[in-house]
Amino acid sequence: MKSQTPLVSVIMAEYNTNIDLLKESIESILNQSYDNFEFIIIDDCGENNVEKIVNKYNDSRIKVYKNPENKGLVYSLNVALSKSKGKYIARMDTDDYSYKNRLKLEVEYLEEHSNIDLIGGRADFYDGDKIWGESKFSGIITKKIMLSSSPIIHPSVMFKKSTMDKIGGYLNYKRCEDYATWIEFFVNGYKMEVIPEKLIRYHLSINDYKKRTIKTRKGFFLMLKEEYKKLKPTKFQYFKIYIKSYIAGLMPWRLMYIYHKRKAR
Repeated sequence: MKSQTPLVSVIMAEYNTNIDLLKESIESILNQSYDNFEFIIIDDCGENNVEKIVNKYNDSRIKVYKNPENKGLVYSLNVALSKSKGKYIARMDTDDYSYKNRLKLEVEYLEEHSNIDLIGGRADFYDGDKIWGESKFSGIITKKIMLSSSPIIHPSVMFKKSTMDKIGGYLNYKRCEDYATWIEFFVNGYKMEVIPEKLIRYHLSINDYKKRTIKTRKGFFLMLKEEYKKLKPTKFQYFKIYIKSYIAGLMPWRLMYIYHKRKAR
């Protein structure tokens, strides 16, 4: 007999996603081999009629909540967290695709490794037409890794809701809320790991690189000043990550796209 309370809450925030990608993303969750979950979608007042889209699936596991106005990703995710009943939270983005055994693998791993608070998985990189590369990293997240970057692919994660509640939810740093939040996990002694299995198809196209400018990195630079320093980096480590991000923001987006494609292959 299934538990009345879902073990997993899958959370998603939607704002003007391509309809075909959105439907694929939703269906990839509904078709999981593991089914003891609720699926919470926050409609952030975009042009898509999210409720109309999900009603066609006639699946009681989906719950849609609409913001009073456009509030942004972090606000929406924290609303989703407040609505969640599961022991574990799985993140999902509206243009990504979860492989069939994703939730099953993550639940089994967290149930067997009670010392781990958050896990992510590896991903295939997808440009809307074909898979062009893959993420490489797997293993325990260490301070050395956190000081360099976050190798945790956000829409692949599953974490303990109780742990996220203790740190107060997602931190409000635009376009790097995940990195900032994982820093908070780390400095508070919570364990994180990326397992070697590929769990998702991660949408990363040339259009995504067009958005990676100096202007859109303001949140990241603010995060370095306020959150990153909790890792107690050396002056060299702080300078290195700051300059690396600054140069990346200045570089032509086509060059960055080509560089990451070669690296991912």
